[in-house]
Amino acid sequence: MTLQPGDIILTGTPEGVILGWPKEKRVYMTAGDEVTVEVEKLGALTTKFIAPESE
Repeated sequence: MTLQPGDIILTGTPEGVILGWPKEKRVYMTAGDEVTVEVEKLGALTTKFIAPESE
């Protein structure tokens, strides 16, 4: 697949996937976690999860 300028890459997990695991084995993203997505010969994008600000 050829990407064009302005293309957006979105990924995710189908709803309910984690529900198949026992509760004690379920792991969710939390503040401080980082996810890096890399496209060969293009670069990488790292996103760091932060806690929401208190209102």
